[in-house]
Amino acid sequence: MDVLIPLALLAVGIILGFFVARYVYNKDDSAGSSAQAEKNIKEIMAQQAEHHIHQSRQTIDAVEKQCEAMRQQIDEYEALLSQNLDDDAPRVPFYGEHAASYLRNNLQGQERRQQKSAPDTQPRDFANTGSGLFVGSSEQSAAEKK
Repeated sequence: MDVLIPLALLAVGIILGFFVARYVYNKDDSAGSSAQAEKNIKEIMAQQAEHHIHQSRQTIDAVEKQCEAMRQQIDEYEALLSQNLDDDAPRVPFYGEHAASYLRNNLQGQERRQQKSAPDTQPRDFANTGSGLFVGSSEQSAAEKK
């Protein structure tokens, strides 16, 4: 019996030692795996950051190209405007002279036409059927014949 108690205590010690060793080993292993997981996450984030920076640079380059194209178009537009403003200066008096003579000739023609119409005659009735004083005829009135 004296031997049995130390053997039982030894068996209990071995069993407890096994579980304690297993716990400690798993703890170290989980700490190593968590460190490995952190390392993997950092690598993935670094790759994503590089990809994001690369895309941002491409976007900035595209925007700069568009801005440069827009600047060139605006410069061309300003050049066209300045050319048109310089060219229009001599054209305005030329147009004004022709317009003035055209209006003078047309106004005189209208005054002549108005003088030819007789104020004594009544206007025609342009309805489908004539009535009363306004009955129209295809013949010229006496006042228009004069």
